[in-house]
Amino acid sequence: MIALDLDGVLCDLGPCVAARIADRFGVATHPSTWRTYDLRLLQLGVPERSLNAFLDEVFDDPALYDEGARHEGASHGVSQLLEAGWRLVGITARPSHLAPVTRAWLRRNGFALDAVHHTPVGTKAAVARRVGAVAAIEDNPVEADLLGAVCESWLLDRPYNRDHELTRARRLDSWDDAVGRLCQLRLFA
Repeated sequence: MIALDLDGVLCDLGPCVAARIADRFGVATHPSTWRTYDLRLLQLGVPERSLNAFLDEVFDDPALYDEGARHEGASHGVSQLLEAGWRLVGITARPSHLAPVTRAWLRRNGFALDAVHHTPVGTKAAVARRVGAVAAIEDNPVEADLLGAVCESWLLDRPYNRDHELTRARRLDSWDDAVGRLCQLRLFA
């Protein structure tokens, strides 16, 4: 079984968040320029308290998750993993009240996951252990290293995680890279 993060792996929320930042603060920003996973640390010239409150509001809004696009390569990658015989589960830090919009988005975008587990940041490894995941794909470098203690952990390369040194996880260049490595792992399992 492979555990997949949703945001940053399957779902691309970056452009939606950037548009909301521009609408609220009049600041143009683009996800390709973000160099931190924690958006509270972005240097946008916006007062910290205002940005933090705004981000809390944005990430609690079901409409954000409904608007997200599929990440490039994710649809093909997921279908290839399924064809290779992998079972797939989602493990997300999205709050549980977002489960209905999450299920609807996955269904609408053709992602056939066995289950989706909503869990707080920092606890994905415990869920991966509980469900028997042998591998995980994540975009949060801290979470990827935590997952590396319980399974093969892969960090999908994104501009905001490139500067983070990994200790237990390994980097993936793309979804094609993920499919190649995980299908190979399946052959030798």
